Amino acid sequence: MPERSPAQPPILVVGLTGGIASGKSSVSRLLAEKGAHVIDADSVGHRVIAPDGEAHAEVVAAFGEGILAGDGTIDRRKLGALVFASKAQLERLNAISHPRMAALMGREIETLRARAQAPPLIVLDAAILLEAGWDVLCDEVWVVAAAPRVAVARMMARDGFAREEAQARLDAQMSNEQRGARAQRVIRNDGDLAELHRQVESIWREAVREAAAS
Repeated sequence: MPERSPAQPPILVVGLTGGIASGKSSVSRLLAEKGAHVIDADSVGHRVIAPDGEAHAEVVAAFGEGILAGDGTIDRRKLGALVFASKAQLERLNAISHPRMAALMGREIETLRARAQAPPLIVLDAAILLEAGWDVLCDEVWVVAAAPRVAVARMMARDGFAREEAQARLDAQMSNEQRGARAQRVIRNDGDLAELHRQVESIWREAVREAAAS
């Protein structure tokens, strides 16, 4: 958990995570609409491998110039084809990029904390928050969880997956129970958007109130 100085405003840093088709992105959007500052880990990942990013040179050295596009940027499709075909290659990429992503996100959090008009909540939105160990940057972990049958149905409707393919993708991830065991709050998203709105409103009020009282 990040340390706070007495002079810093009471800001809660929340690590927001959840499995595929859980509705994590919807919760992140709702929190942003309420005034949270959202740090999107996917966007940070893009930044660290950009030509001027901290991990660009090392990624190219590790995987070869064949992953480069004509303009010198890393072609994410080419890189993805290499790393997702091999667990060892994926771990190699993660070992390069994840520490640099953590450093960048940590600096952004501290910059936000130091602002005179800081947001009431900072949300680190990351599907692999727990797997990557980025929860150490956060005060709390919030998990968005959908029942497996609901997540499978969403993937089938949204992405056109066959049931077996959707289930395989779900099974390859950390389970709701594993995430929930490491979370301070769990948002259940098995219902409609109105119910999700109600939950986010409730958890927002509670979190902001507790942060202000800390």
